[in-house]
Parts: sequence; C-alpha cells; structure tokens
Amino acid sequence: MIVLLTGDDQHAIQEQLNQYKAEIDAQWLTLCYHRFPADRLDRAISVARTRSLTGGKKLVIVENCHLKQWSDTELETLQQLVQVPEFTILVFVATNVDKRLKIYKHLVKYAKLFEFLLIPPWRADLIEKAISTQAKKIKLVLSKDTVEYLAEAIGNDMTRAATELRKLYIYGSGRKLEFAEVKELVPCQTQNSLQLASAIRQGESNQVLHLLDDLLSRSEPLMVIIATLLTQFRTWLWVKSAIVSGVKKDSELAQLCSISNPNRIYYLRQEVANTSINALAKAVIMVLDLEMSIKKGVDSATSSSNRASGKNLLPTILSISRNFQS
Repeated sequence: MIVLLTGDDQHAIQEQLNQYKAEIDAQWLTLCYHRFPADRLDRAISVARTRSLTGGKKLVIVENCHLKQWSDTELETLQQLVQVPEFTILVFVATNVDKRLKIYKHLVKYAKLFEFLLIPPWRADLIEKAISTQAKKIKLVLSKDTVEYLAEAIGNDMTRAATELRKLYIYGSGRKLEFAEVKELVPCQTQNSLQLASAIRQGESNQVLHLLDDLLSRSEPLMVIIATLLTQFRTWLWVKSAIVSGVKKDSELAQLCSISNPNRIYYLRQEVANTSINALAKAVIMVLDLEMSIKKGVDSATSSSNRASGKNLLPTILSISRNFQS
C-alpha cells in the first residue's frame, strides 16, 4: 500500500502514522519500521521494495516531501513504485504539495491521497465536535459547556487538544469533571487579534480591554495586531458592501471579496448582518490612521516597551468599538 499524507493538521497526520505503525508486529519494529528524510528517497524506495524478513508488514515513511525539492532524478526513482510489495506500507508525508507538478501526478497514480487540513479557527462548531470526538475515544466524559469552553481555550490546535484531554482524563480518573476544574486545569491561551476584532465589532468594550491587555502582556507585536485588525475589518466592509449592493450568491461574494474559502461566506454574512456599513468604514479608516502613526514612529518617541505603546493604542481601539455601540 502506498499513501500520500498532506495538510497542515500535524496531529491528524501523526495519528494516521500511528495507526500504520500499530499494524506492525511490535517485536519486529526494529526490522520493519523505517523513516527517511526526503533527500534519501532512493534509499527509502530501495527498502520499501525489499520484502519483510519476518513475512509480515513493513512500514516505510518518507518525511517532509513537498515534492518541489525533487527533480527528474527522483521522478525516475519513483518509477520503481510499481515494484513495492503488497505488504509494504510506503507513506509520503507533506505539509503541502503543488498538484500541478509532474512528480505529483506520477505519485498519485500509485498512492492514495489523504488530506488533513486544520479546522478553520472561525468554525467553533467543528472544533467542538473534534474535541468531543477525541474525548469519547479516551472515555472522558465532558458536559456541553465544558466542550464549548475547551474549544474557546484551545482553538483549532488539535495537538494541544489531545494533550489537554489526556491530562483531564488522568486527573479525573474516570469521573466526570466539573466545569470549574476544567477551567482551572486548561487555561485559555487563544486570545488573539481575530477575537479582538470580533469584540470591537460587537462593541464589547470590557472584552476589548481584556483581550488587548492579554495580547500586550504576551508581547504580541503591535504591527501584527494592527495588520490583523485591518485585514478583518476590510473583509467585513467588503462583504457588507457587496451584500448591500445586491450580491446574493456566496460564490460571487467570495470572488468579489477575495476570500479563498467560499464556505467562510456563511459565517461572514452572520457577522455583518447587524453591523453598520458606516461603522465598518470608519473602523477601516481609523485602523489605517493608527497603522500610519505606528509606522512613522509616533509611539517610539514616547514609549520604551510594547506595553507602553499599547497604552497609546487603547484610546483609538476603544473609539472604534464605540462606533459599533450605537
């Protein structure tokens, strides 16, 4: 069996690799389990072509294959894939691949393609479902409120989710944990500039203060915060403007607003449904002015730290938030 695992969800890819590894007889792992970097493709294929000395399955993993690093030499090596025995599991692992490449087209003639993509951070429903599924696998009983909190606290980092859930399982020793216990054991570390943008849009001044303070306390660069806010408010403004002008189809909205994932339009529609287009336009202008001020070094003359600069940032952010309260 030959497979190609691609995507940015490293936890899911590792889980899949663990499943393949579990098919190998544990006492023969030294002989039947092999990992190679992409620049040792020739050696990996040579090992994969050789039948297992034990007569059972063999697992050969080729890591970090983005394919662009391979030339005609590697393409010639891959001609030998047809010679890989049935009981050998040959796995190519890549974060992303260019499907237009000749070498990719050749590889997928023989390999099954499995794509593992991270859940978009705005899909709270899918994150909750994934966390709930992982919890059930390890027989960890969680309430709906607890799952919702964990989704907010962990975000789409499924590697951390697995670690935190295992910690909760060990701590609980089979009993159902109270919400307060989970909150204490799993701190919320996902406050980010996207959440700050949402709080501003909803006019939640207290939440804005909390999120901004958290970002600055973690030394989040000001320009990163500003760039994220600008991108988010521009996106909301474009979507709102297109809807107001009569664009109805999600595909057209996605194209007009330069949104690569059309599925996101459903959520953007909900986010701007009750939002003033004038408030969004003012927000974009104010964030642009803020960006220019920081780039010109206005803050640097009076501030010696990121937190100090953040204090000068606060009045503008709160002013933007107030525009959404009316």
